[in-house]
Amino acid sequence: MKTVTPTQEEMKSRIARFKELKPRGAHFEKEWGIPFEVIRLINPKANYVVMAPKSVGGHLSPSPAVVGGDKGVMRIGIAECTPGDGPALHVHWKTHETFMPLSGRWELQWGDEGQEKVVLEPFDLFAVPPAVTRRFVNVSDHDAHLLVIIQGQPEDFDDVGLSPAWGQKIVDKHGQAMLDKLIGHGWRFTLEAPDSEADRINAARA
Repeated sequence: MKTVTPTQEEMKSRIARFKELKPRGAHFEKEWGIPFEVIRLINPKANYVVMAPKSVGGHLSPSPAVVGGDKGVMRIGIAECTPGDGPALHVHWKTHETFMPLSGRWELQWGDEGQEKVVLEPFDLFAVPPAVTRRFVNVSDHDAHLLVIIQGQPEDFDDVGLSPAWGQKIVDKHGQAMLDKLIGHGWRFTLEAPDSEADRINAARA
């Protein structure tokens, strides 16, 4: 087998320029009519899907800048947060989520109330296993960027449940109809695993 040398044109689709990335929230607003201020209640300032397999799909991995990673089945993203900002408490039931600060200082919280905490600095790494509630918060005094890697099987990449408290925040500010719209597009505001997944987790812990 010989090596190959793709042309500049052939390699264009495999390069993601950060300054050209569009935040995930822009997709939700344009395609589904969900205003940015609604997404902002449960997501950071910007969430960029840098690379994901074409097979992942789902509402959490729209339009990756680079389609790739099929062999390892992972999605690579960058979260951009203002000081004190971060997403809602949430759980991934089957996928593994790994964090590495690129800039700033980040508090990683886990537990259903976010009661456990650790602070990461640039190039530290924190790997969260499935079925653990988590969130991240930018605790620096400037906007900062966090590398986020999610690994799992393609059919599992929308396995996220959000704390019901964040669903109530949406109802309080934007009404029940907006929460229903999010649920209709795949968001789940519960920390209860689907029955089959709960059975699998309990069996593994036994």
